[in-house]
Amino acid sequence: MTQSDIFTKSPFARKLTAVTVPPGAAGVEKLARELSPALFGTGPAILPIATTPAQLLQQSLESLKPDDPNFPLESADISIVCATSGSTGTPRGVLLSQRALEASALAFGTRFGTNNRWVISMPVHRIAGIMVLVRSMLHESPFEIDPSVGGARAFDAATFAETTKRAQHKSAEDGRALMVSLVPTQITRLLDAGSVGIEALQSYDLVLSGAAATPQPMQLRLRELGIKVSISYGMTETCGGCVFDGVPLAGVQISLDTKDEIEPGRITISGNVVASGYRLAPQLTEVSFAAGQFQTQDTGNFDSTGLLQILGRLDDVVIVGGVNVALSAVESLIRDHPLIKDVAVIDIQDDLWGSIPIAHLVTRAEVIDTANLISEIQDTIRNQIGSAAVPRGIYFATSLPMLDSGKIDRISLRLQTTSDNTQGPHQNPGTPQ
Repeated sequence: MTQSDIFTKSPFARKLTAVTVPPGAAGVEKLARELSPALFGTGPAILPIATTPAQLLQQSLESLKPDDPNFPLESADISIVCATSGSTGTPRGVLLSQRALEASALAFGTRFGTNNRWVISMPVHRIAGIMVLVRSMLHESPFEIDPSVGGARAFDAATFAETTKRAQHKSAEDGRALMVSLVPTQITRLLDAGSVGIEALQSYDLVLSGAAATPQPMQLRLRELGIKVSISYGMTETCGGCVFDGVPLAGVQISLDTKDEIEPGRITISGNVVASGYRLAPQLTEVSFAAGQFQTQDTGNFDSTGLLQILGRLDDVVIVGGVNVALSAVESLIRDHPLIKDVAVIDIQDDLWGSIPIAHLVTRAEVIDTANLISEIQDTIRNQIGSAAVPRGIYFATSLPMLDSGKIDRISLRLQTTSDNTQGPHQNPGTPQ
């Protein structure tokens, strides 16, 4: 009997238990031990939770109620309850079944192969890291752990390169393909480090970039450098990546809520990889998982070759003076400026305008004439998108706050902005036209 055969629906009511995941290799190894019986139906379902920050740990325990007999697990076939990153509020517990996890891992193996070795540098209590462990278990693939995992230390190119060399040496002996899953922020640091980071990336047979949007200029540079990158799209509710380079995995269907699916529209995902719902949230489950399909908050379209393109989020469209503004479009335009290393555009409420866009920038080098840079950015946005989209406040920072999932912590940015904790020019772009 193969491991795949063991994925069967449990005949008994399963307990949900919390598994705290400390930073570093110890956390990866602990979760790997607990994950196997959860996956193969020989033990309780698990809720992986990072030990830090303590506030988020406590919040997850209180809202998702593991180890509480008064709040039984929704279904006996649930193996993992994965908490979302909380980038937009209280973490949700996504119910992932044995069937969904198996379908995702098997479809990934069909696309990219199964004779692999993974380097783990993503938090394993989040879906990207969890799925690396699931694939490793299902395909009996070994893995190497980067010392930075889970925030045990800062992610840096030199250490990652050493981890890569160890894994590469082992793959040279047993012939396994070398794979890694990274977030764009990690990839940026590797590219900015020069040859040590670039050569490390070039060592991989597959570099997955996901969890956050991968900027187009970065994609182009990676491919120019001969780095075998695949751009992943998915979320916790789809067992992580379910579309790679615009092509869904086998068994995954993508639909848009537009006529003939020609115009951009809301992305709906169906197939065996879709989660069973949300922990202790039946109303939200009913709305989000109608008819077995997951209705995302993302918009997209199909290009002329049939590839899915992600355009942004439904909830990133704000109304500024009666005009709809897509914050992701503003971000993308700012990111194209050669002096900009990173950017996040948020909105804050305003009595006069309704919402106003605010931009937080990280530059590639010290900028002496910030007023000129601000003027260039505002003029570009005004000319290409419209006056309503011009950020009313532009702030400079050395880095942007990040969640451990690799996404920008927009809640922290909004709090910083509204409390005026960040220094920088604050300009009014004028009346929206």
